[in-house]
Amino acid sequence: MISIRPFNDREDQRMLEIERLCPQGDEKCAMGVDKKDMIARYEMYDNWDVLVAEKDGKVAGWIGLTIKITPEQKGKYAYITEVMVDPAFQRAGIATKLIKEAEKKAQEMDVDYAYCYIYEPNKASQFLFEKIGYSRMRGIKFPVISTYKKLDESSEYSIKSIDREKIGDATGLINEYNSGSVHFMPFTDQTFESRLRFIPGYGPENFWVVRNKENKIAACAGLWDSSELAHLYYAREPTAMKVMKSIFGALSHITKVPEFPAEGEHFKVLYIVDCAFDKRQPNAMLALLRHLNNISIDRRQDFLMAMTDPEDSLLEVMKKLKPQTETWNVFARSFEGDLPNFSPFYVDIRDIIP
Repeated sequence: MISIRPFNDREDQRMLEIERLCPQGDEKCAMGVDKKDMIARYEMYDNWDVLVAEKDGKVAGWIGLTIKITPEQKGKYAYITEVMVDPAFQRAGIATKLIKEAEKKAQEMDVDYAYCYIYEPNKASQFLFEKIGYSRMRGIKFPVISTYKKLDESSEYSIKSIDREKIGDATGLINEYNSGSVHFMPFTDQTFESRLRFIPGYGPENFWVVRNKENKIAACAGLWDSSELAHLYYAREPTAMKVMKSIFGALSHITKVPEFPAEGEHFKVLYIVDCAFDKRQPNAMLALLRHLNNISIDRRQDFLMAMTDPEDSLLEVMKKLKPQTETWNVFARSFEGDLPNFSPFYVDIRDIIP
């Protein structure tokens, strides 16, 4: 007998154990997540819930969701954060039952649709969500820069941490850059400052602004240390990465090369977040990326990672630093009316803890 009930915090360790048994991917490539606390990621949202599946008196899995408001504030939508089922209880319909219960709860709150992210190699999850009515809407790109050597920085621009007195310059640029993107809610100075201070591992000291010689803002971005909430690692390392490690291993005897974490080893990564730039000045964003690369090295981090819509201009700038790119797919299902056009799509950084 399977029952679905609300989460209680006494089950935190059991749920963490289950998640470690459920890397996201397939036999060729799978990403693992090592969280410090099950609920910390949810506390960044205003409205969230976690439902637990129990079978034979044991926690067999769970699902998390949060309810958000559309940018026009005319409707609501649900983000399904994660669905986990202990491998010992899989193939018993638990995942489907959890999703249905989460959808029921979302519909009780009058949401128009639900969405989730699924790692590209995780074909099993893609098949499950498609089977119950979800459609692939967008392939979100995750370009990753290996930070292994210092880069020359441009003297053409001034790059400094954000000045609270001029925070409006940054919010104005971010709002302009993301205008028209699905799920983007424009910031006020107050809501953006609150975001900087409220998200663990972020903060005003980790947000930089680029100004040109006329002292006009040309680009901005923050660095978010997501290890405050969770560590990522390859539970099963992709073949392509193993080949690259072999090649770079040989080259390391004659030059400085990128380092790659071993299978099961935590990534040391900083996320590039809240990026925006004047599209007439892409070199300003490139200058900022070079600056963030050097900061990453000073902090003994291995990688810089961003999360972008495939049509985001940031991708073209990042390509100059030769990133490796992975894909997470956005799946969605409508409960009321048609789904919105998910192009271009704004990635909420709170959503990206897998």
